Amino acid sequence: MKTWIYGLLSLLSLQSVLFAQVDLDKGRELFKNRKYSEARTIFEKITSESENHAEANYYLGWICLRSENNPEKAIDYLEKAIEANNSNAKYHLLLSNALGSKAMQSNMLKQAFLAPKIKKEMEKAVELDPNYVEARAALTQLYVMLPGIMGGSIEKAKGQAEALVKLDAYRGFIAYALIYDHEEDWQAADEYYKKAIASGSGPQKANAHHQLGYRYLKQKRTQEAVEQFKKMIEYDPTNANSYDSLGDGYIADNKLDEAIDAYKKAVSVDPSFSASVFNLAKCYEKKNMKQEAKENYKRYLALVPTGSQADEARSKTHE
Repeated sequence: MKTWIYGLLSLLSLQSVLFAQVDLDKGRELFKNRKYSEARTIFEKITSESENHAEANYYLGWICLRSENNPEKAIDYLEKAIEANNSNAKYHLLLSNALGSKAMQSNMLKQAFLAPKIKKEMEKAVELDPNYVEARAALTQLYVMLPGIMGGSIEKAKGQAEALVKLDAYRGFIAYALIYDHEEDWQAADEYYKKAIASGSGPQKANAHHQLGYRYLKQKRTQEAVEQFKKMIEYDPTNANSYDSLGDGYIADNKLDEAIDAYKKAVSVDPSFSASVFNLAKCYEKKNMKQEAKENYKRYLALVPTGSQADEARSKTHE
């Protein structure tokens, strides 16, 4: 007599799973299109019906990091995702990113406390998926940055870089370049940046030129930096950051007019690229073009209303 009841319950359960999958796919699409508020609504609906839904919690963690700059809340969501599914490498890597973001907002003591947790999550991601390029690249950087007493190791970093070369030559060469930059072996670093440029696609080549250019700026090799940033534009001309970087190179080379042209181009490519708007204001201020400076400081505040640069911009608009 109860057979039909069990059948009905099974059907309802199957329908619930199917509806959850439809919602999940919709939420992913919204997230992909950067409609974070709408995506959050979808994922929260899923977790209200199934609190331990791993993937929904994962995406909620992403949203907290990407659009809300709230690593504390992201950590809560990602720990729930991992509790539901401990074998997913991407959950562990994102948790390490959230912990890293929290560390950046913390004092030195708290950073020392968080470092082993960050390292543990990255190593777990690599253990779960040895072919996970993003995880190996992140772990390489962590091994370079951490002092030895906290688990840092140049040898371990080189081991990850070597594994990366086999998985993705470009990412492996970039990893080696960063290691040698850290060791101040400039010749070896340059060789690996050149290998990365040779092996990469357009935007990848641009990224290698970008990193090399800023290293040259640190070394006060300004003209060489400018050449790297021009190459960056050549390989990634639709990226506002390419022109912003060139502007930084011109600033370092004391060429204000050229810097203004570069920053203007960055803003024309992407009107919301706040760094170039702020840089434009600073350039106009240096040229004593007060009205143009104030206009750009106001424009920056409309894009970024809080933070130290926003405070500076606000004070400049009241002068």
